[in-house]
Amino acid sequence: MRVWRERFRIPQAALADHLNISPSVISDYESGRRKSPGTTTIRRFVQALLELDEQNGGQVISAYGRMMDVDLVDLNIVLAMREFSSPITARRFCEILDCDVIAGSQYLDRDIYGFTLVDIERAVKELNSDAFLKLFGATTERCIIFTRVSTGRAAMIAIRSQEFKPSLVVLHGASSVDRLAIDLAEQMRIPLGVCRIASTETLVRHLRDDSQFNRG
Repeated sequence: MRVWRERFRIPQAALADHLNISPSVISDYESGRRKSPGTTTIRRFVQALLELDEQNGGQVISAYGRMMDVDLVDLNIVLAMREFSSPITARRFCEILDCDVIAGSQYLDRDIYGFTLVDIERAVKELNSDAFLKLFGATTERCIIFTRVSTGRAAMIAIRSQEFKPSLVVLHGASSVDRLAIDLAEQMRIPLGVCRIASTETLVRHLRDDSQFNRG
């Protein structure tokens, strides 16, 4: 419950007020001090998140809708995807992926809630422009990792055109990064990292290793 409340960026007090209950009840459920809620409570909880998100402009639901609209996994465009059991900082994620941060280092303390690894070559070849842009719009409060990158220019231009932005961008496979990509990252206030892991296959294995995300 805490993970989804945080993902929807809803404070405990706001959720409790919407449900007309005490914030301590929400806290007790999230910490495990109360027994697991029943289906009726879960239904009210989910409905409250949706209603509060709608009141805030519907940004979270819209972002998830973008991902579900395109079957990217079956096309081998999305090579790995993960939701974290609890958020980690962009700084910690860059450490896990052995990244050199080349832009936006002042924003590395923001939380991210998961990642999406995208084969940028396949995305460019196989997706139409609408689907290509929807892919980038589905990564709000997450990290999007591009593999088989040449300069990062096209990816950052595509992100700039979207209303919803990722919290962190990582480029993998780039021998050099285009100056425009760096400038766009700075303008959008998005940390930009270059991953030094050797191959895409090694990167995928690294991202699928649970122990990488369970360290202190």
